[in-house]
Amino acid sequence: MTESIILILAAALFGYGLIARKIEKEDITAPMLFVALGIIVGPLMLGWVEPSLASTGLQRIAELTLALVLFTEASQIERQQLWRYEAYPIRLLAIGLPLTVVCGAVVAFYWLQLDWYTAAILAVILTPTDAALAQSIMNKRQFDEQLRHSIAVESGLNDGIALPILLLFLALLAAAGEQDAWRWADFIGTQLILGALLGIAAGRLGGMLIDHAILHHWMPPLYQRLSSVALGILAYLGSEALGGNGFVAVFLAGLFLQSERKRVMSRLKEFGEAEGHLLSLVIFFLFGAIFVSIAWPLLTWAMLCYALLSLTVIRMLPVAISLIGTPLSASSRAFLAWFGPRGIASILYLLLTLEQLGYDAHMKHYDVVFGTSVLTILLSILLHGLTAGWWSSIAARCERRHSQTKGSARHERRHPQELLEQLPPSSNASKK
Repeated sequence: MTESIILILAAALFGYGLIARKIEKEDITAPMLFVALGIIVGPLMLGWVEPSLASTGLQRIAELTLALVLFTEASQIERQQLWRYEAYPIRLLAIGLPLTVVCGAVVAFYWLQLDWYTAAILAVILTPTDAALAQSIMNKRQFDEQLRHSIAVESGLNDGIALPILLLFLALLAAAGEQDAWRWADFIGTQLILGALLGIAAGRLGGMLIDHAILHHWMPPLYQRLSSVALGILAYLGSEALGGNGFVAVFLAGLFLQSERKRVMSRLKEFGEAEGHLLSLVIFFLFGAIFVSIAWPLLTWAMLCYALLSLTVIRMLPVAISLIGTPLSASSRAFLAWFGPRGIASILYLLLTLEQLGYDAHMKHYDVVFGTSVLTILLSILLHGLTAGWWSSIAARCERRHSQTKGSARHERRHPQELLEQLPPSSNASKK
């Protein structure tokens, strides 16, 4: 990355920060602006960058960013609330995610004329949702708590669940399908189970050590903030080194990181959010500058249709099926179905695909997979960002109606004697 690019990023970040609140009122998000900035300056400043050279550095940044975002988001989830609403994220992950992969692969096979393995790879790349892009929604308290928790948990865990599936299909494609199914089933199970155990252990042990250090006045506030980054990276890289799934580990490490001091958790969130948000904007800028510029000549109408289907039917139908039998209202189901934005995880999975198979080395439909993935991510950043304000207004109206309904219900249930006691003294005496 040249000094000119760093200068542009620093100037853009500073300028956006000055007017961020004003811009967000117009339903324009930071990822939208930084992707647009990358698209504008990309052909001028990054024409010399080869995809194979750019992918390595961007992949490392994407891995680190996703790990920090997952850890920070998970650390702010209240486990007591999670146990109350566990049915929804379990349904989304156990039913919705596999159905999304199957639906996406079938549509890609017939619509884009891909072979089954390549169609499955494309479907998995575009399956995981992005907690960072949904953050503008998750931070707004007018949204129902169970919905916010469900989306946060789904976004946190589907990255790790989809990764072994992606690696499976990549191996099958590279080996022309000659792979032992039982060996891969064992690999996926080991990744998920070991990643979960290591993540829980890292979170619990890390929280205990932080509390112990603070109790003995060994840890100043500065290092309480830094510990969020360090613990998240330890959980991710440690799990990967031991054969577990790093993304599952880092999410569960954040979820099980508990401190008796709320101020400590606040410091963890402050630093983790700042660092994670900064790295996210860098990724979106580089995505626009490098990958959108490369993908633009490859795009076709068929890719556009698939991208729109991926954001709507391919995502929304499996979610609707997974929520059958739940007491959620139609608007709540629509909210969960729509807010599955594609972002950093999909960028990372696309980079992993390029790294594993090379640039058109084994994948004859490289241009279709690359162009469709980039276009879907780009449309998701735009459409999910533009609809955030609309959903906010709907949620606010629903919350007001819900409050009014509860208030009137409480009024109707009050005992007649309680109502009599609220009458003015004169009226109360006349009744006597």
